[in-house]
Parts: sequence; structure tokens; C-alpha cells
Amino acid sequence: PFKTIIVLSISYPKDQVKFKGKGHGILARYTYGKDYHQVYYDLFKTLESRFEKEGIKAKGYADVSPLDERFAAFLAGLGYMGKNQLLIHKKFGTYHFLGALLINESFETTKNVMDSCGDCRLCIEACPPGALSDEGYNERLCTSYVTQMKIPLTKEDRKPMRVMLFGCDICQRVCPKNKAIESVRREVFEPDEASQLHLKTLLTLSNKAIMREYQNYAYTFRGGLILKRNAIVLLANQRQYDALPLIKTVYEDYKHVPWFKVTTEEIIEEMEKNQ
Repeated sequence: PFKTIIVLSISYPKDQVKFKGKGHGILARYTYGKDYHQVYYDLFKTLESRFEKEGIKAKGYADVSPLDERFAAFLAGLGYMGKNQLLIHKKFGTYHFLGALLINESFETTKNVMDSCGDCRLCIEACPPGALSDEGYNERLCTSYVTQMKIPLTKEDRKPMRVMLFGCDICQRVCPKNKAIESVRREVFEPDEASQLHLKTLLTLSNKAIMREYQNYAYTFRGGLILKRNAIVLLANQRQYDALPLIKTVYEDYKHVPWFKVTTEEIIEEMEKNQ
């Protein structure tokens, strides 16, 4: 049996790409560059091998695991849980990825002095759908959650989706703990052309083509149709009415998928009414 959890943190740059304007959608900052899951898997492969040579059994997990990595990181002294529901690291703020390595050895640890958000409520006040509050976090209202889930999107769900195609970075951008940190330079997580996508071009691609083109980015883990649905929402909210014929074509191709059908039908109806 495993006896110890070693929590790892890899920082990533905080600078966001500049919005090119209507017709485009920006991806959440954590998805820039190579999928962090793949970065961690490569690292774990090396670490597991090194531990094995020392006669120690080790198993690494990144995000997809039976562990509550944020709570484990808190217990390990890497940071504290902020009101934005993210682990806030003293040096990296919220701009870091967590991973966990289980080993079958025990050793002593020392406790670190923890920080806190104090009376700060900036993330709560800035959250467009009101997912954050003094009472806690309502996952169902969170735009980051909504853009990743295969569910019908209500008008209220869609309302905040104007620039971000996948995810939401508002609670990170307003956090004072992120203001003082320096944005690290880490080539593997630097932005490229895939950090912002042309929405109508995205809709012309098959789901398989999307996965082939963007398979090394973290935003494809939910599949191509999620991105298409989100692109349609953005085109509607950006009042790109010339995209309506294309949206209708995509609708016909995927109307057999219930959550896509319901969302897109409502959008088409609204666009036809408002154009």
C-alpha cells in the first residue's frame, strides 16, 4: 500500500493572448501550449522509474485521479484554498498545475505557515454568473464548468460567454495574489496560434479533424462537439449573424445529440429573431 503523497506544482505563465476581435474565441490560460496532463505523464514516467531503481513503488496522477489534489497540496503546505476555489501558491499564485506522486514509503514533514484571502472579495464580486459567494461555490453556475460539460446551456449559462471559447479566467485575473507574482517563462506552456481560434473555421471542421489538429491541447479532452457548441454560443453573443447558415448546417449534422440540439435550437431561434 502507498503511505505518502508527494504533491508537485508546475507553474505556467499568466499572460493572456490579446483578443483578435469578433469572430474569434480565446481559450483558458491553462490550456496554452502542450497539454499539462502529457507534461506530467512524461515527468511521472521518469520519477516512477527512478524510485523503482531505489526499490520504492511509485504511481503518479495528474488531475484524473482518485485524489483530491488541491486538498493534498494544502496539507503538504504548497498553498491555501482561496475564495476562488483555487490553490493559491505563495510564488505562483493560482497559475500552476498540480500533480501527485504516491509512494510506499513514509517520512517526516514540516508544516508551513499558511496565508489567507482575508476580507478580500474581488473574485466573488467579479464572477459574472455569481458562482462564487461567501457561502462557497456553486459549480453549476461556473462558466468554466459550463463550457466543459455536455449539458444543454440555458440563456443564463450562455450570457457570460462572449470572448472565452473554453473556460474562464476572470477569478484569476482579478486576484491580488496574482498581481505581485512574476509571469514565468516556460516554453512548453507559451501561447501559439491554437490559443485563440477562428470560430467559423472551427465549425467547418469535423470532430475528428478537430481532435487531430488540437489533440495536444488540454481543451480537447471533452471532444470536438463541445468546442463547436461553445463557438456557436460566442458567434451568437458577438452578433455574427452572417454565421447563421453555417450554424444551421452544423445543427443538422449533430441534432441527434440531445444537449447540442437543445442549446443550438434556442440560439438559432434567437438569432433569427434578432438579425
